[in-house]
Amino acid sequence: MRERGPAGQRGARQNANPAFLGALFCLFLLLPLTAFAADLPALTGRVVDNAGIIDAATKAALTQKLADFETKGSDQI
Repeated sequence: MRERGPAGQRGARQNANPAFLGALFCLFLLLPLTAFAADLPALTGRVVDNAGIIDAATKAALTQKLADFETKGSDQI
């Protein structure tokens, strides 16, 4: 016959390790701060293509569309 846990409960759940819970808490507390450390490209114009995947004609067309959109309203993309 199996031994019973505290208060006669079979398979009673043990308390989690406090050190593990503390580490988990710190992880969830500090993880969002990594978003502030992201390196963003410098804003050099309406279209920034540091990867070089947009050809010159497409970049010019996008720049013109964004300029037109900017003059028509105050919303930003």
